[in-house]
Amino acid sequence: MQNVNIRVAASLAVFLLAVAASFSPAYSQTLDKMRLGYSGTGLNNYVLEMGRRAGIFRRNGLDLEVVYVNSGSLLNQALIAGTFDVSFSQGSEAMLAKLRGADMRITAVVANRFNHVYLTAPSITSIKQLKGKKVAVSRFGSGSHFQSNLALKEGGLDPDKDVTVLQIGNSGARMAAILSGTVDGTIMAADFVPRAKKEGFNVVADLADSKIDYPFLSLNMMGNYIERNPKMVKALIKSMSESIRALQTDQPAAKAVVRTVLRTEDVETVDYATMRSIQVLARRPFPTAAGIQTVLDEFDKEPKAKSSKFEDFVDLRALRELEREGAFK
Repeated sequence: MQNVNIRVAASLAVFLLAVAASFSPAYSQTLDKMRLGYSGTGLNNYVLEMGRRAGIFRRNGLDLEVVYVNSGSLLNQALIAGTFDVSFSQGSEAMLAKLRGADMRITAVVANRFNHVYLTAPSITSIKQLKGKKVAVSRFGSGSHFQSNLALKEGGLDPDKDVTVLQIGNSGARMAAILSGTVDGTIMAADFVPRAKKEGFNVVADLADSKIDYPFLSLNMMGNYIERNPKMVKALIKSMSESIRALQTDQPAAKAVVRTVLRTEDVETVDYATMRSIQVLARRPFPTAAGIQTVLDEFDKEPKAKSSKFEDFVDLRALRELEREGAFK
């Protein structure tokens, strides 16, 4: 008799839990499917991983499929072709597509500052010493190419004449290229700095020190997708902001995310990457006019760049609605 009572009690408990779950937000709402492509390493991975493990995307009604593409320029092509609903990459890539005729819009910028460094072989201690050498970017027209050109110009070189630029791939591939001696310098995600220094390589420029506004990490969508899915656009931006808040306010969770993404237990690397992400990420993810202008100034060879303005590249409707609703407080 006692065993029967225990079984009945257990069955009742399971039933009550199921009923309670059916009324919770995660179960009661239908999730909207969204396909996101991203390129690069570091910041975007941290935001996406925090949102995934904390259930933030699902809580905001999104069933988010995340796919990695190893170059921002390739990701742009896939977004234009409709392979993805949104790209999570550098804003300069979306702007270049817009300048060349695609209706690609920046809907949010979660980092308005650079987070890359310029890394060189042990024998090279300044940008100027790269003259006549080989340097690496992911692909031509990518965000890494844009930043590489900017760093080389700031260091006194003409990227079109003074160096040979090779298309190598993402930060991991470029790190391998410089370790093997294939190239003498490369733009690199800051997460690799502790390892690079241990290997004897030099950081000859930290773009974060420039304090220049730049749409370093943005959510880019095609205009027709934004018009058809305003609710989903808002949900994604809100989720990104909440993920950033979690990274900035829960250090143990943030470090756990970094360890998972970088697949390392090296304390110095984890601490450094966590510190950089907290400094660079913005939970109020508005693009800045200065950041857009930085890109336009660099794209001075594009025919439409001189006559273009901030409003041509951004769609702020979702951001403004979320701001009015208090989502970024």
